[in-house]
Amino acid sequence: MLFRNGPQPVRFEAFQKDVIRIDRVTVEEVAAERGGWAPGPLEFRPRHVPEGPTLAAWWLMVRTVAAEVLTGPDEVSMEREQELTRFAANGLLTAIPHWPVEQPAQQTPASSRFARAEAFLLEHAAEQITVADVAEAAGLSVRGVQAAFNRHHGTTPLAYLRRIRLLLAREQLQSVSDRSIAEIARGAGFAHLGRFAGAYRDEFGELPRHTLRAARG
Repeated sequence: MLFRNGPQPVRFEAFQKDVIRIDRVTVEEVAAERGGWAPGPLEFRPRHVPEGPTLAAWWLMVRTVAAEVLTGPDEVSMEREQELTRFAANGLLTAIPHWPVEQPAQQTPASSRFARAEAFLLEHAAEQITVADVAEAAGLSVRGVQAAFNRHHGTTPLAYLRRIRLLLAREQLQSVSDRSIAEIARGAGFAHLGRFAGAYRDEFGELPRHTLRAARG
């Protein structure tokens, strides 16, 4: 949910509300880096609901930031806090289409090389792609892609891709479909079922069959 700028009256009644507040200046700066435009106010596509890989990218950001905020040290350095804010801004900007307010009709897509690399990776997340494929699509070197993902997402392209695939698989496992675990794993881009199960357990603390059983039960 995007709130307007300024004080907001909030009433809490019989529910829990977890909020991530992302500094406006940071969002505008990160958007400018990704979009290849000057920093400034942004518009977001109204009522946009992310799905598939872009939704997975949002939840990956939430999991990454929340894990450190909720279980990390009592004191976080200013440098690390700024890094986490940038990660949060990138998750938001990945999930929701946006453009500078001066160009609302044009709805300028992000045009930086990193934005092209990220878009290619998400569009082909379930396919057998390599870092070299991502680099070629974005016009970057392999080292350049690795440095860009580390700056914007705090991880390598392959680690980012693997976690996106795991979240895609988890969404399918929880949807109570008739597909088998092997079919879901392959559909999310995993060619080796045993490695998928191990990576899934490391990420979510349970095996895929436990997620599926809980969803069906």
